[in-house]
Amino acid sequence: MTAEKIKQLMADNLTWVGSWSDVDDDYPLLEKHVIDSLGMVKLIGVLEEEFGIEIDDEDVVPDNWQTIASITALVDAKRQG
Repeated sequence: MTAEKIKQLMADNLTWVGSWSDVDDDYPLLEKHVIDSLGMVKLIGVLEEEFGIEIDDEDVVPDNWQTIASITALVDAKRQG
């Protein structure tokens, strides 16, 4: 499942003081400061490498990064071409 893989990639690659067990698909990542600007740059690289996709500048808008569900939707859309 893409969402679980994304959550694991985030846990492995992002520095965050909260508990990953609290993070579900609808957890407000930006509001709760799970992802900051530096973390987003790192996460984009990890997602591109892991899923073989290219995330364009126009994809880097808050709506795409609010939750794991929104990131999953972006990744799935990129994977489908």
